Amino acid sequence: MALEKTRRKVKLGRYMLALRKAVDPPLRPEDIAPHVRIAATTITRMEGGLTQPGFTLLQALLGIYGVTEEQRTEAIRLWENAKQGSTSVEHAADLPNKYRAFRHDEADAALERTLEMTAIPGLLQTPRYAAAVGEASRRLHRTEGWERRAADERHSRQRLLDGEAPLHLHALIDEALIRRITGGREVMIEQLEHLLKVGRQRNVTIQVIPFSAGAYGNMSGPVTILSFPDGADPDLAYLEYAAGGETVENVRDVQAFVDTFEDASRHAALSATSSTRLIRAALDELRNDERAADLA
Repeated sequence: MALEKTRRKVKLGRYMLALRKAVDPPLRPEDIAPHVRIAATTITRMEGGLTQPGFTLLQALLGIYGVTEEQRTEAIRLWENAKQGSTSVEHAADLPNKYRAFRHDEADAALERTLEMTAIPGLLQTPRYAAAVGEASRRLHRTEGWERRAADERHSRQRLLDGEAPLHLHALIDEALIRRITGGREVMIEQLEHLLKVGRQRNVTIQVIPFSAGAYGNMSGPVTILSFPDGADPDLAYLEYAAGGETVENVRDVQAFVDTFEDASRHAALSATSSTRLIRAALDELRNDERAADLA
């Protein structure tokens, strides 16, 4: 099987390389290899992000490098993230290790592109809209207290859009999500008002894909693409489905999702300005329906 460099393995490799070079006097891979009974190339491949060491080898190297407990903890965290490989599964709001690995990637990202046809993207959801979506999928939640954890997790994610160096978000949203009255008219009015408000932020672009666009892009489920400030870090894609998800790191596969997103953005979606008009029109309709219901 061909060796494949991934972002998570690269981050682990760079960290382990820095730990090795910090040893005084400095150690070369060929100095270490006899002590752990491996080839020196195994260490160089690991440090280059091509391979990931087993946990026993990782612990042995950390022992040789004489690391602090803080350094050991960070190395193990990077190792666990890299261990997730190309596939991750998350169960609703349980926040397992694999989903946390994706969240670490998102926190490091400079740009997030998301294509949604099932629900308003999590970064743009109001609490009551999110609760309605969560309630609809309650049978997929397997632990007690998932509502609180989901709310905390979403709030934490949404803070990425604020601050001095905020995450840039480009969201493509199917018109069906604007029209579907999720949680009732009052909840949906609040959600559409929130979209209009957040859409005015300079780091947020919202485009609606209208019904008239017909079929477009990857209609089998949502996709989120992350890009990072370090040009050496390749993009990654996260695919969501019922009660789970999959992280894709293969460069060619990710590029296919990027191309699909860009095609949908240019040829299927309305401009940001026209999208704002559509959202405002849908909001006005809901408000009129609400007033009519109050008068009835």
